[in-house]
Amino acid sequence: MKKTGLLLLILFLFQISVAQELTLKKGAVIDSIAVSDTIAESYSLYLPNGYAPNTAWPVIFVFDPEGRGRTAAQLFRKAGEEQGYVIVSSNDIDKRESLLENTRVATRLLNTVLNMFLIDTNQIYMAGLGDGGRVASVMPAVYSRVQGVLAVSDTWLNTDFIEKGARYSFVGLAGYNDYRLRLLDQTADYLRKQGMPARTYNYNGGQEWPEFEMISNALGTFTLEAMDKGFRQKDPGMVEELYAAELETAERLRRTRQDYKAHELLSKMLDKYARYGKKQELEQRIKDLSRTKIFRDQRRQYNRAAATEDEYREQYLYFFNEDVFRANFENLGWWNQQIKELEELQQGNNPAEAEMAHRVQGLLRTLATNSFKDLKERNATNDQLVFTAILQTIFDKENPEGYLNIISISAGDGDYYTALLYLEDLLKTGYDDLEALYNIPRTLDLKLSPEFNKIIEEYLGESKYYKI
Repeated sequence: MKKTGLLLLILFLFQISVAQELTLKKGAVIDSIAVSDTIAESYSLYLPNGYAPNTAWPVIFVFDPEGRGRTAAQLFRKAGEEQGYVIVSSNDIDKRESLLENTRVATRLLNTVLNMFLIDTNQIYMAGLGDGGRVASVMPAVYSRVQGVLAVSDTWLNTDFIEKGARYSFVGLAGYNDYRLRLLDQTADYLRKQGMPARTYNYNGGQEWPEFEMISNALGTFTLEAMDKGFRQKDPGMVEELYAAELETAERLRRTRQDYKAHELLSKMLDKYARYGKKQELEQRIKDLSRTKIFRDQRRQYNRAAATEDEYREQYLYFFNEDVFRANFENLGWWNQQIKELEELQQGNNPAEAEMAHRVQGLLRTLATNSFKDLKERNATNDQLVFTAILQTIFDKENPEGYLNIISISAGDGDYYTALLYLEDLLKTGYDDLEALYNIPRTLDLKLSPEFNKIIEEYLGESKYYKI
């Protein structure tokens, strides 16, 4: 018993000493804190100005798919300060890695923070964007004390885990241009049917972090739930502040003639704030807004856009699978025309159609990327691989991945003409990674040729193996 007590005392003193050292930088994001001495992983940390190392604090772990720990922590900083959260943001989540490997990174970070800081284990939350959102969604299965998940643009769901009695709060965020918007809505619907608290928010944009106001609104969901469960002291003042901030977001939408989106947000607020005495006010605002001509016109536009999106999805999924299976190069022109029409809708004056077109094109981009990876793993024919890689360049002209895939496959197959053609097309997009161009797989002979180097020097001003 004496040895156990001594060990606990040493651990407690260690925690306090580390926390006291970091409190010197309260109110600012601290970057590049090592997870451990033996692993080359780090995180960014934000400690609110009121942080005290001898008090158990709520914490939210943030996972950015590009490993931008500091940037992500800055987005959560204001909400963390106002609502009282420690922000811990990983620098090592990588969208190129598997979900399993990224989850291991997140788990090591979780264990480190729990051992170093006095954390309120009833208020541990996870947040992430894209692949980071999938990691955040996995973490309740890793650590059962996780109380909430904030998933932006993507999520992961294991129905067996949920049906076995998992309980946490889910908040999904998606941009109106994000094709995964439906996925997050469907996830929330399923979780609600399982008796779990779940809601979604939408914002103007695509597959990127929303503005900090939306993050604050979403995080406020966890704050209110913690008060209701008795994990936080009830704070009527904070409730009013959260309500006023969310109401201001709805008002901003209304003032900018986005009545349909304002109505959508107010309806979600009604479910969230009715128990705090806001039901009558919100119902009146919703009623007033539903009477406006702008709202009625926009509602018709969004309903039509939703129906059109369903038609696009059904048609494109069928033709995509058929064309990839047959490597139907004759249909590439048709796909080019479809993208041209979608991009015209994106530039049009109908916001509902523009957002729908962005979502459909985003779906096609992901289909092409995922199909190429799947075909490569299954050792598909070169024709199927090249065809799918060309679709990648059609669906996403600025993404170098498709061009690099074509150059690699064509060069390896001895088709230097096609490889050089797509090399030039890639450089026309502004691509300027000289080292990457000379490390494309299967291009040993090609990259030593005068033609390859001449094209690179023409666009980048230099080449490696041939000087004009």
